Amino acid sequence: MPTNEYCIYLRKSRADFEAESHGEGETLSRHRTALIALANKQNLSVTKIYEEVVSGDTVAARPVMQQLLEDVSAGLWKGVLVMEVERLARGDTMDQGLVAQTFKYSNTLIVTPLKTYNPNDEFDEEYFEFGLFMSRREYKTINRRLQRGREASAREGKFIASIAPYGYKRKKLDNDKGYTLELVPEQADVVRMIFDFYTNGTEINGQIRRLGIQALASHLNNLGIKSYRNDYWQKETIRDMIRNPTYAGYIRWGYRKVQKKVVNGKPTTMRPINYNEECILAEGLHEAIVSKELFDKANAMLDSENINPPVRLNKQIKNPLCGIVHCAKCGRKMTMRAGRENHPTYLVCHARSCDMVSTPLHLVEERLLSILRQWLDYYKIRSAESSVSAVDTKPIENAIKQTEADIERLKKQRLKAHALVEQEVYTVEMFLERSKDINDEIDAATAKLENLHSELSRLSERETMRSEFIPKIEHLLEVYDSLPNAEAKNKMLKEVLQKIVYNKEKAGVANTGSVESFELTAYPLLPETLD
Repeated sequence: MPTNEYCIYLRKSRADFEAESHGEGETLSRHRTALIALANKQNLSVTKIYEEVVSGDTVAARPVMQQLLEDVSAGLWKGVLVMEVERLARGDTMDQGLVAQTFKYSNTLIVTPLKTYNPNDEFDEEYFEFGLFMSRREYKTINRRLQRGREASAREGKFIASIAPYGYKRKKLDNDKGYTLELVPEQADVVRMIFDFYTNGTEINGQIRRLGIQALASHLNNLGIKSYRNDYWQKETIRDMIRNPTYAGYIRWGYRKVQKKVVNGKPTTMRPINYNEECILAEGLHEAIVSKELFDKANAMLDSENINPPVRLNKQIKNPLCGIVHCAKCGRKMTMRAGRENHPTYLVCHARSCDMVSTPLHLVEERLLSILRQWLDYYKIRSAESSVSAVDTKPIENAIKQTEADIERLKKQRLKAHALVEQEVYTVEMFLERSKDINDEIDAATAKLENLHSELSRLSERETMRSEFIPKIEHLLEVYDSLPNAEAKNKMLKEVLQKIVYNKEKAGVANTGSVESFELTAYPLLPETLD
């Protein structure tokens, strides 16, 4: 592991984005120049620059920061150059603790233009943690002001979301800050049709019939009208449009606030519907598409239809193939449609835009068990063949030694490049270009080394994996029919299967034979070591 190499971490803050909008220049470029100059001044060997182009609240929202912490934890760097410690962590106490502990346990320095922090020095550690605390406090103050500004704008009737609802487009306000909404005529006509057909109905076969949200989605799909995000309409989209007061000329804010919870020990974000008084509802500056009376009438009908009945918490798996079978056309997971009276239970794709043909579930299940039997025979044959002759691992071991020697040679070249830039033989630009070329070669050699080690490990573990995978299939086939329920079957199948891809082009009935003309492509969970 390198012990005297440094890296640079660059990240824009929200203030940087605002400064750039006022013409103060590109932030990352200025910071990069300043930190390279700092490295040269202190004779620090910089071999990599991490650039973060997003300004996230948490480490989870900053992928480059995650990579940096992973590399720091692995001990790749003697230190990290950064403009100020606040650039490393501005999240909550969990993020701050993660950053502080990662640098402390890896004994990695934090180098700024003002000070170098040693996380294992008691006073530096306190100073570093205090800097993170003050950064978080500053962030919360800025965020609080930002949220108050958004709420004030919403109460003024301005549109503050980033994406306009179907039927509108965002429009910059004249002689004022903020945005409002402008009608998109052809989309607005579709919105009026949705509200009209849902409340008053339309003529079908000589009779006036009111369309439900599912019928409306199907009607729009049949007309070839595209929705915002997909090529097809879903009932959930229609329901959300009927619930959206924007179409009646109002601005709604805080309807689905982000809430953070800890689930299974991990922080997660949720956006539950907010029905209380904290939700802002104000008259908008934009033109309404439907009247307030029509909007209220549609929502009253929606309430009376009980569109979303609660899901039972004790719901059990009834489909043994649940979560395993994927549709070959749309990629969605296929589900079970329970049979009624004399009709069998089917495996179906419920995507409205997908025309995948369904098949009785028991036929798919039987075909899958047949595939597993074929797997068992195949792997038993392979097992017998591989046990006859031992695999020669010497060529791989020799390749590993040669690749390790290549990596050491490249590292010496990198150190020479550092010496040349210190002697001013290389300019900063030449140094960074040369460092990048050498690093690319090292990365390629390292990747090759990892592949060689993986191949060696694969050969070494062949017998172990064979002894696990084959018995699992054997046991599954022996006990499958006697398992007590679908959930137990599902659990055993997931131990040997990654997924199954289902495809069927032609529909048919049982007495024609075409009911069994479907294809299954199964992907085993543990076969890689047996290939």
